[in-house]
Amino acid sequence: MLWHAMLDHSSDGVYSPELFRKLAAALANADADFAALAERGLLSRSRAEQLRALFHTRYRYIQGYHYSNRSTIRVSGMEANRTTAQWVIELQLSLLRRPPTSKVERALAEAAIKNLARELAFLHHLERFEAESDQRRVALMEAEARGGKADMEAFEREYQYRRSLLLAAYRQRKLSRVRAIEEMLPYVVALTRARPLPHTAGAESPRPDS
Repeated sequence: MLWHAMLDHSSDGVYSPELFRKLAAALANADADFAALAERGLLSRSRAEQLRALFHTRYRYIQGYHYSNRSTIRVSGMEANRTTAQWVIELQLSLLRRPPTSKVERALAEAAIKNLARELAFLHHLERFEAESDQRRVALMEAEARGGKADMEAFEREYQYRRSLLLAAYRQRKLSRVRAIEEMLPYVVALTRARPLPHTAGAESPRPDS
């Protein structure tokens, strides 16, 4: 199961760049599966696209920060917060896939679900903000290229201000609720708690010491 295979890699249960590269084919198959589920009416098209996008987000994160060719990865600003959110998501998924056996573990699982909702909501807000900003930036640049007036400095000031507001809301836990994320969350939890098929561990290797 691709979902759990990626979690094996992100939790350092498996360290194998070769095995991870092979998951690209499974990711392509997942795209086709989500399209088929939407076509058959078993998932709404919007929900199927949300889940498909989350698979890809997780894959890119693991590829970039667990199997990077660079010895040192430096990120700053909003990108650092994006990376932190993705790291927290993987951590919460790792907690959730272990069946709770006590009251304390059930409480931890409930907290993990709430944390997942917060981090996924942040990524949702961030992606929408960046997409909107990029669209406006391109429109201004095109207008300028045609000889029109475009106050790029004013735009960049507004961009930085709005980005700081988003980050402040995230840090203060005041992000607005995202209905689409809340509706997707049960699927995320179900995927995480589903028992993966047995797999061969012979080709796996522990993460080398850093």
